[in-house]
Amino acid sequence: MSHPSHPPHPLTLVPFPTYPSNSFFCNSCNLVGNGFTYCCSECDFDLHVHCAYNLANHPANFPNFAVETQNFNPHSAPNLPQSSTYPSFQNNPYPNIPPNPSIPNLQAPIQNNPVPVFTPTKPTVPNFSPPGSVANVNPTPPAPQIVKPQTKPQVIKHFSHPHILQPMEIKDKNTKVCSACECDLFGSAYCCIEPHCNFNLHKACFESPLEVRHNSHLDHPLKLLTAPPYNDGFTCNACLKDGKAFCYTCSTCSYDLHIDCISWPETMTRGDHKHPLTLYYSPLAGEGNQVTFSCDVCKSPVHELAWLYYCRECDFGTHLECITSGIKENPNVPKTDEELIRETELKLAVLQLLLNGGRAIT
Repeated sequence: MSHPSHPPHPLTLVPFPTYPSNSFFCNSCNLVGNGFTYCCSECDFDLHVHCAYNLANHPANFPNFAVETQNFNPHSAPNLPQSSTYPSFQNNPYPNIPPNPSIPNLQAPIQNNPVPVFTPTKPTVPNFSPPGSVANVNPTPPAPQIVKPQTKPQVIKHFSHPHILQPMEIKDKNTKVCSACECDLFGSAYCCIEPHCNFNLHKACFESPLEVRHNSHLDHPLKLLTAPPYNDGFTCNACLKDGKAFCYTCSTCSYDLHIDCISWPETMTRGDHKHPLTLYYSPLAGEGNQVTFSCDVCKSPVHELAWLYYCRECDFGTHLECITSGIKENPNVPKTDEELIRETELKLAVLQLLLNGGRAIT
């Protein structure tokens, strides 16, 4: 169908939506559909079947289409141009056979055509004139009506997922998991609206750039991948933990980072230390000999390839996960529920780090 609402390309009737979500947004009524659709695959333009015919039957909003509809005669055929490549009838090699008088001339026009030819006529509108008593009265023009344009619903998609995402505020923990960083979902997030689809993203993960230049790997940029480039997952070069979801990677050097590990700030402060702690990409950075470094918070060794926060002036350093844990608080001030939950989560993270670190060292 060549439709006036989409003049660049013709629309094709398909029995089901051509998108992975098995649904589409109608560009006329802005509603979701999941059945037959007139679509343009080049422009992602879709119309319900009834919307396509409603627009075609009410062409007032499309002047060019209205003119074509009024001038269209279904009983007329285009005059095909005669081509000079066809042989002339004067040079016809077949003999001319005279007509048989017993056979009627089929080329003669039929006088009594049983099929009437339909000729569209414009409807006549009766001319109503007001009575003489009110002929000179100036009618009050009606107040103009302000019609607000319909806004198309916002479609939120992420390059890693074919379905539409909906912004949400997650208040209950341990109910959803982020599909990018594999951590519990909490706060602002984007969740898939399709049933039986557990794709969710933190707002920060949703807004992560596709490519970054990180100070820990200045030779090449790191590209965001929705899955590890290896068959058995990857090991993050920052925290040395395994991952199976999104990662920033350098394929040239096999250098990989969790999507959230690139966000560690260059400096951090702790309430129990007077100096800011600087992020180092190795415990041996700036040292001339082999040293064994222990975290001053959890008292566990820091792997020689792991990142850490360190104060050279005081020789004080921590794991990445321990930078905000173990801070001494005033015992007279009771802790809130959120602080208790956070402290428990940090203790579990430290325990998991110890277990992973023990396997890595042995």
